[in-house]
Amino acid sequence: MFKLNVRSSAKLSALTLALTLAGCASGPHLAEKSLAQSAFFAGQNYADELNESGASNQWWQSYQSPQLDALVKQGLESNRNLQAAQQRLQAAMQQLGYEEAQHLPQGGLQVESSRESAANSIDASANAGANFSWQFDLFGRIAALIKAAEANSFQAQEQKTQLAAEVVSGVTRSFFEWQGNQLKLQIVNQQIAALTESISVLQARVDEGFASKLDINRTYAQLNQQKTLLPQIETALYRNQATLAVLLGQTPSQVQLSFETDLLNNNLIQPVTLNQPEKAVSLRPEISIARYKLLQQSALADAADAALYPDISISGFVGLINPIGNNLSKNDDGWSLTPQLNWSILSWPALKAQAKAQSSLTQAAFLDYENTIISVIAESQTALVNMKQSKNLHEFANQRLLHAEAAHLQAKAMYEEGQMPYLDLLSARQDALVAKQASVDAKVAFMLAKISTYKAFSGGWSRTLVQ
Repeated sequence: MFKLNVRSSAKLSALTLALTLAGCASGPHLAEKSLAQSAFFAGQNYADELNESGASNQWWQSYQSPQLDALVKQGLESNRNLQAAQQRLQAAMQQLGYEEAQHLPQGGLQVESSRESAANSIDASANAGANFSWQFDLFGRIAALIKAAEANSFQAQEQKTQLAAEVVSGVTRSFFEWQGNQLKLQIVNQQIAALTESISVLQARVDEGFASKLDINRTYAQLNQQKTLLPQIETALYRNQATLAVLLGQTPSQVQLSFETDLLNNNLIQPVTLNQPEKAVSLRPEISIARYKLLQQSALADAADAALYPDISISGFVGLINPIGNNLSKNDDGWSLTPQLNWSILSWPALKAQAKAQSSLTQAAFLDYENTIISVIAESQTALVNMKQSKNLHEFANQRLLHAEAAHLQAKAMYEEGQMPYLDLLSARQDALVAKQASVDAKVAFMLAKISTYKAFSGGWSRTLVQ
């Protein structure tokens, strides 16, 4: 029996606090927090819809479509959002390097020369050397900024992983939607051809007085009903193609797809295979992004608190003062060393307000983190419910189609024997047609539900997509 496991808000808050502290913990405490995380996600009930045997990180390859494999590969290589995410990751890493360099002495070369004239007296001076300053991070402001930059770089990495999962899922979803719409288009065209043929036969019977105009008008109504589906399906096909184009970094006209007749039927019975579903949920990039945002805001709060205290640094200069040509002597060299303490006492109210504001942002990030965990768990369980119900819908739609087609064959035989009026045959054909179209919709919905389930449990396989 399918069940959902709902945890209390208090336990969830305890989990999020544990995961947050794990970012700063070490040793046994880190192990305890990781254990709390594993226990929480393992406690969720993911039902029997998932199969762990034969699980593969490249799950889309199990559909055995070289066309789909090529599209996914192209999406991972050419998607513009994914390329932009890589650039943001590089920028974040470079920013981290900048913050880490603040621990080192800062400064550079300095060359100055001046010449002044006053009251027919000319004064000239020059100096060349190096100046430097070195800030002592006694209160941890620089260290906190480094932690914030590090958390930002981890966010960028997780955002790239999230985008990669979205590209794979989006390409696979649009590909199957396109295949399903092509199948619908094929069925509608077949029905239009059959109805057109029936109208020709009926028109001859009407002309001979063996059928009424009611029969032919009803048939025309069904024919035009099918024709109204054509622009809708064509629009849906182009929409699928356009969506794929964006994911592949192309224009819609550049996307070339081919219809695979048995693709849907061959893959409906395949189960969704995932390794360690609870781990796949806990490693979702969305959770990691929210966690690193929280750690970043927490580090910025520490930096804001440290700004309330004095800055202690040392600056200096070493070089030559007023050198004259090549005649240098020990009297030309010079150096200075200046300890400094800067404390913005008058700016204390402003700095205090800034620290409080950053503390509020940290609390907001904590709530976002907690909500992300709730949302991810809800999404994963909803995906399983949707997949199960889509499977039931597919089975019911198949049974409906089976009986509708049997009724249509019986009605056709009875009509040919003169036991049934043509309108009853037309109604039976309409029932079979509607049932066939509903069956296709159910097949597509079932496949899309499977893809959504892979997306909802993307914490494991998505990490194999990026370097």
